[in-house]
Amino acid sequence: MKKFALSAALFAQFCVQVLGYDEIVISESEMKTNGLYLVNADGKDLNSRGIPFNALIDFDDKTSITQSSNFETIVVNVYKREGEQVRKGDLICDISSNELNTLFFDFTNTRERLKIAAENEAKDRMLYKKGVISRREYQLSYLTMNELQLKYNETFAKLDLLGVSREFMESSKQGQYGFPIVAKASGILSVAPRQSGQKINAFTPYVRISLKNSDLLGRIRLPVHYSHAIEKGDAIYNEKGKEIGYIDAISVVIDKNTNTIMATAKIIAKDFKVGEMIEVYIGGDTPQDSMLIPSSSVLRMGNEYVVFVRSANGFIPKKVEVLEERDNSFAIKNGVLQTSSQLASGSIIILQGMMNGLGANEAGGHAH
Repeated sequence: MKKFALSAALFAQFCVQVLGYDEIVISESEMKTNGLYLVNADGKDLNSRGIPFNALIDFDDKTSITQSSNFETIVVNVYKREGEQVRKGDLICDISSNELNTLFFDFTNTRERLKIAAENEAKDRMLYKKGVISRREYQLSYLTMNELQLKYNETFAKLDLLGVSREFMESSKQGQYGFPIVAKASGILSVAPRQSGQKINAFTPYVRISLKNSDLLGRIRLPVHYSHAIEKGDAIYNEKGKEIGYIDAISVVIDKNTNTIMATAKIIAKDFKVGEMIEVYIGGDTPQDSMLIPSSSVLRMGNEYVVFVRSANGFIPKKVEVLEERDNSFAIKNGVLQTSSQLASGSIIILQGMMNGLGANEAGGHAH
């Protein structure tokens, strides 16, 4: 017994000399009175869901049809709104711009010229076969027709990408409210113009139709220093600890504005809305050469993190290096704590007060 007491005294002296902290003397009854309890440093008492992040819920792009513009345009009328079910060909909105007027004129003009060029090519082909004109003369007609065909295809593709009604394009008549945009597929209108007068930026999808039973995904921005811990296939959990999906892809490109990378998660739960921001937790791997301890056992003192290790007469404060903050836990660098150690948890702020000589009388303990 004396040998044990001597060892505890030597250990406390070592802490004072090397770590700069004294042993805090407190009895078990005083611990209970002050809301302190013990947890194991081996992590068995942990109930951590992982690292917390925010996820933006969206439809899966792989099962969606998008319509976008190569130039800026304006919405002049709205017929369908986000969240509505649409069928292929349903009118969604009307749009208008000077660039669109020019493109439509170019399209109709090219179409008429192509008709004439096709008639000339057919006539010259017949004359060439009869030997009336030379091969070179026929080739000129053929090349002219093909050049117009390519231009027609290009202008048609631009209008079709916008979603301009093909019936409208065939009629060649200006719309009453601009150019009618129709659904290119059947499904849920997950992105759509919201009001008349809304500006649509160039190369920005302004209509997106998510096909029936489209999967949901979560877009998660990961700070670069967390990227080592998250891998494809890692499960993600909600605030109740229920698994709601898994990491499907992680970008290799860093967003320099936010110093983050984008991770995409497949959402298997069905109780979320597109556009909703939710809190998720990712298990992932802990940093190399680290161990997990409860966050309730860690006290921040200035720029240092301190834990209180159970000793014979109370607790020995120890500095720890926090490598990663997780849900209900910290990953700290190995080598400071033994897995067999017991740590103070709960109202550990009282121990800081006792370290500073405050509250010792009230608590019945004292700091050496």
